[in-house]
Amino acid sequence: MNEKLQDKRKRTLDAVNHKETDLVPWQFDLTRRFSQKVKEERNCSDPDQYINNHIYLLKYKKNQLLPDGREKDLFGVIWEKDKKGGDVGIVSEYILKEPTLEHYTLPQVNIEFCRNIGELLEADQYNRFRVFGLTMNFFERFWSLRSMENALMDMLLEETFTFELYDKIYEHHMEVLENILSYDFEAVYFGDDWGQQNGLIMGPDLWKKYIKQPMKEMFDKIKSNGKKIILHSCGDLRTIMDDLVDIGLDVYNTVQPEIYDLKELKNKYGNHLTFYGGISTQQFLPYATAQDTYTMSKETLKIMSKGGGYIFSPTHSVTDDIPVNNIDAMIHAVTDFH
Repeated sequence: MNEKLQDKRKRTLDAVNHKETDLVPWQFDLTRRFSQKVKEERNCSDPDQYINNHIYLLKYKKNQLLPDGREKDLFGVIWEKDKKGGDVGIVSEYILKEPTLEHYTLPQVNIEFCRNIGELLEADQYNRFRVFGLTMNFFERFWSLRSMENALMDMLLEETFTFELYDKIYEHHMEVLENILSYDFEAVYFGDDWGQQNGLIMGPDLWKKYIKQPMKEMFDKIKSNGKKIILHSCGDLRTIMDDLVDIGLDVYNTVQPEIYDLKELKNKYGNHLTFYGGISTQQFLPYATAQDTYTMSKETLKIMSKGGGYIFSPTHSVTDDIPVNNIDAMIHAVTDFH
């Protein structure tokens, strides 16, 4: 490995702590189809090492493959793959057809799985920034059980049930954290999409009513164990960005340039948050040339990396409609950037 790339952990931690680093740390998450594309086009066995990613993320996610090709997650939700590609599934059938927990009990925490993840994170041989992931965290877990439409109606019309289900999800996740935070790693990653292209899916008032306080309590628990907090949430979070700073968020992913003015975002929140993302997989990378990608990457790095507080990344996992040349151009841009 290039000597300059050996200490990825310290470089990323320094960036999260708002220190300028010798190189800006980067992380490109790849879909399975794109990984296969890299293997074929670049004749490599390990796309992650080809890219020299800085983050090692292991998720509390273990799906059971069913005979018909669908998958059942740890909460009993059955998913099928989107035929258009990507790694995000579609719920086949929602478990909670009515706003009641009378016929459903949330699963017990898989303590052995937590321990296995903790041991793997501690054993990372590439000196990366090690992250434990809780995806489908709160709102996503709610709607995966009830459906998006019902979840939003419940938050308006079924207050008692909504608080009850969120409380159960919160208790489950706090127990997961209780069983993982003693291990040696750097951060906890929450995946919970709250935003759409314009504003929050549920609006800021309902977010503050149901989601803000339990997220703060989870954040407090993580911070008390000396670890950083990364939040992945798609879309436009401007109406709650101050709240996220107040409850202790360290790193915000993903930063979509279709939504945010990057200069404005960096100027307003750059002293409080580390930004992770910035190169669009929605409207740019599938269509750009490698030269366009290199130029855009340099421009984004110049804006976002000033004073540290930036992890260079595509806004979402790289899908197979994106040319490998464009990912190469991003790597060249970040390694050239000083």
